[in-house]
Amino acid sequence: MSTGRESHRQFLNTYYGLSRSIYDVTRKYYLFGRDTALNQLAAETWTRLIEVGPGTGRNLRKLRELRNDVILGGVEASDAMLEHAKERCPWARLVHGFAEDFPYDQVLGAKPDRILFSYCISMVQDADAALRNARTSLAPGGEVLVVDFGDLSGVQQPFRKGLKKWLEAFHVAPVDEDLLRRHDAQITYGPGRYFVIARMKAIPAA
Repeated sequence: MSTGRESHRQFLNTYYGLSRSIYDVTRKYYLFGRDTALNQLAAETWTRLIEVGPGTGRNLRKLRELRNDVILGGVEASDAMLEHAKERCPWARLVHGFAEDFPYDQVLGAKPDRILFSYCISMVQDADAALRNARTSLAPGGEVLVVDFGDLSGVQQPFRKGLKKWLEAFHVAPVDEDLLRRHDAQITYGPGRYFVIARMKAIPAA
């Protein structure tokens, strides 16, 4: 494992090891758009979904409540969160890995129909590689769905400046629209461009 990746893994373990028991309670006040994305997924036809960075398993549990006919899995870079999520989602296939190069077809025994990044791509070290890996790992007709911090351009100062500094302290960078457009994403912003929901098609096999 590279030095940079190991350092990132250690940061995640330290941060989430301390916050995992209160994570869901605190994040509901500023991780907006997640339930909108989950409701979109619940209304669609698919069989297998992998969430990248499932954290506490909050989204996977909600999806299971909405859809009991699907197969769910997750890939988590934090050992601390992975242990926590496995306890809360014993019915899901959860494994350790990094988004940039993880072989997603090994999680559920087949290529997933959907890959979900919920407030995760903003913390990935190489977001472009992560999206490319996800798009090439989908089953035919599949989609990647990203919900995350937008560019915050509609949020008034000084709150916007303070929020960006606070996010930087936790290694979080709002998602760059240019990155999403390079992946031919369909993009929808929430109020104030606080959050973004982006959908990307599978890249056909060469």
